[in-house]
Amino acid sequence: MDKEKVGGVCLNHGCIPAKALIHAAGFQENIKHWAEIGIHTDNLEIDFQEIQEWKSEARTKLTHGIEQLLEQHGVEFIQGTAHFQDSNTLRVEEEHDAVNIEFENAIIATGSKPVELEGFEFDHEKVISSRELLELDEVPEELVVIGGGYIGLEAVTKFCKFGSTVKVLEAHERVLPNFDEALVEEIREVSPCYGDEIYTNAEAKELRDGNEKAVVVAEQDGEEIEVEGDYVLVAVGRTPNPVLEELDIENTSVEVDEKGFVEVDETMETSDPGIYAIGDCAGQPLLAHKAYREGKVAAEVIAGEPAAFDNHYIPKVIYTDPEIAVVGMTPEEAKEEFSEIKTGKFPFSSSGRALTTNQDSGFVRVVASTDEKLLGTQIVGPRASDIIAEATLALEMQAYLDDIINTIHAHPTFPEAFQEACEDAKDESIHSA
Repeated sequence: MDKEKVGGVCLNHGCIPAKALIHAAGFQENIKHWAEIGIHTDNLEIDFQEIQEWKSEARTKLTHGIEQLLEQHGVEFIQGTAHFQDSNTLRVEEEHDAVNIEFENAIIATGSKPVELEGFEFDHEKVISSRELLELDEVPEELVVIGGGYIGLEAVTKFCKFGSTVKVLEAHERVLPNFDEALVEEIREVSPCYGDEIYTNAEAKELRDGNEKAVVVAEQDGEEIEVEGDYVLVAVGRTPNPVLEELDIENTSVEVDEKGFVEVDETMETSDPGIYAIGDCAGQPLLAHKAYREGKVAAEVIAGEPAAFDNHYIPKVIYTDPEIAVVGMTPEEAKEEFSEIKTGKFPFSSSGRALTTNQDSGFVRVVASTDEKLLGTQIVGPRASDIIAEATLALEMQAYLDDIINTIHAHPTFPEAFQEACEDAKDESIHSA
């Protein structure tokens, strides 16, 4: 059962529509550079409403696909709001009816909601969350983003390329503070979208109404600054609390930790036997691919199969331009544990595939122990979101550098850069510039 459409936040209001808009924005940006390779375009016209319709069609296809799969497998879908009556009973309120459902097992997958900032609540017509951002009818002339994390930077990626002036207020010393600084610096050097209109050490304090604009008053290094925009996107994180409270979870024996996440064991079972929790409500990282894996584990355990969430490596991807993808240890983290390590780096400027697609910014970096066991991978560049899958598999399989080096990679391809970075860690790379 679900309060809204099947598919959850990722499919309907998050990663799928967001990445569709990023693709469209990137395609528009690429057209501007076609002249560099001999393709000349004139009278370029962008219809944002048509782009939004295309995005919605892609989302609808996936939603219908899930509905068909549920039907094929005999799964009954109820659209309504669920409330726990006790540890074995749910009350589901539908549009014109309510029904009590008794269960032996239940999986809580209520996700999370954007965090609201005091003074910047979402009931203000100019203050929006990432959900409303994806449904705008037109490209705003100016957009203020509070929060320089991955949601904030992906908003920059989309709307800067569509023509918006996007201004980011980040309370920390730099944007993407939880990611390697070298990766962040690379995207800031490559794209003007992540440049002068990013204000770091800037904490939003007050919202004022201007002349048809919203004005954010912030404190930056002890001084007051004002930043205005047609909309203010609040992107300071997500929390599971509102949806868990609506679920009346207190009527069960399910325990919630001090951060508001449901406590689960390695089988995704909560402290109330027979009730499981997966996805954002079950804790960090708040990533759809982590939730998919957790869902499979919970379902297998309920079906009597041996299963556990024993994955050690969860990749993280940011769809900036160029993309960022990481998994495992950074060099700094590895040094703290091993003191001595090996690192290898391969620039996309030396990649034949990158050059043939006119995308040669960024690099792949690998981290290994002195006995050459892979410890982590960081990528900034084209197709980083795809390349990271091989690195994640290698880490889960406890691979060594030679395992990757001696695996033949098709040429010319982007994943060759991962192989080359491993060779560089052994001082064996012959293609680095």
